[in-house]
Amino acid sequence: MLTENMQIQAIADRLAGMPVDADAREFDMPWKLCWQTLETAQAGQEDQALQSATAGLVDQQKILESILAVRPGYRPIIPSLKDISATLDPIEWVWDGWIPRGLITVLAASQGSGKSFVATDLAWRIIHDQGFPDSSPVKRPGANVIYVDAEMVPQILNERAGHYGLDRSKLFVMLPDPGEMIDLGREYYQKKLTEMAARLQPELIIIDSLSSVHTGGQNNVEDVRTLLGYLIRLASAARCGLLLIHHIRKPPGGGQRMMNLDLGMEDVSGSSFITQQARVVISLRVMQTGPDFDPNGPREFKMIKTNLGLYSKPLGFSFISLEPAGVGLDWQIEAPKVYREPSLLDECMEWLEDLLRANPEGLKPMDVVSEGKVEGYSRALIYRARKGLRGKIENTIGHKAPNNCWKWADAIERQ
Repeated sequence: MLTENMQIQAIADRLAGMPVDADAREFDMPWKLCWQTLETAQAGQEDQALQSATAGLVDQQKILESILAVRPGYRPIIPSLKDISATLDPIEWVWDGWIPRGLITVLAASQGSGKSFVATDLAWRIIHDQGFPDSSPVKRPGANVIYVDAEMVPQILNERAGHYGLDRSKLFVMLPDPGEMIDLGREYYQKKLTEMAARLQPELIIIDSLSSVHTGGQNNVEDVRTLLGYLIRLASAARCGLLLIHHIRKPPGGGQRMMNLDLGMEDVSGSSFITQQARVVISLRVMQTGPDFDPNGPREFKMIKTNLGLYSKPLGFSFISLEPAGVGLDWQIEAPKVYREPSLLDECMEWLEDLLRANPEGLKPMDVVSEGKVEGYSRALIYRARKGLRGKIENTIGHKAPNNCWKWADAIERQ
């Protein structure tokens, strides 16, 4: 398969008398005509034959100029990865394992999940050198942070920053011109943000949110290609992190289900091109840790995509009241566990623990089974519960001895 450039190069090489390994069947018109003419032309008559063969073509002059403009024997230099490796920047991190420098990170969640609170918390940590939630160090403590407030409610950000005691002289808000909305698909706002980044040299640019920062659609590649291309160039040029806050698709049923949905890549709103261009995608959801859903309940902060290494372990946080007003985030190194309805086995295990704790001297297995039958637990279920509590229940003599008893391990340690 020959591209047009390769066809013209082959003709130029052949015209100069150089050996060329090519097949006429690989050529397209009018280059096929030129190639066939040279193959049948008498030695030394190639130029005249080419002139005669193309004489009837409307664009003869353009065809001949294209051939003569090519240097015979030219082969483009194709650098290998080794050739360009010295010019490539190493992968660096704003937040180790979570927010890469010079690349896009997407934070996806439903409305009301706390995305903007997380963004404000991260800005505070960078500006005040508080360390990240997993104790990773801040690389550029005291650096500036740019917040692109496409939601156009700066008073909310201002109030949250005040509650945090955040140094607002280090937090720079990009707002639209009066009467407009920010549209980073427009060259005007791209230049405005680029100039802010060049002058402020931020450690993090927060864009809140993708759906509000772009007046075009999000469902087709063509709708977001230009915008994401700009954001990638911006993050690379500024050598900072870029946190792109984004929403999720509405699941069947909607409502509070959106807030506690265990997100996958398919749940992120818009074209899959958005998550393809992000090097890291993070989800945020409310965890239901009890029988009833609580919108103020603990959150799970989980990585659902990375191209840069191992997946970081999910983190958790809860909202806490700040003094004298406002709320902050109390981070936990482990994400909260989702609630599940206790099974009959769970209930039996809980009953067996309570029974043995109430009888620290121990009970014979047959007596445990008798007690269990009164509660509606079968012998098989009790033994399954005993197995499930392995390590917490011990035999006093040996499990086959006639006088063996089951004792809760704590009781044995105290004796």
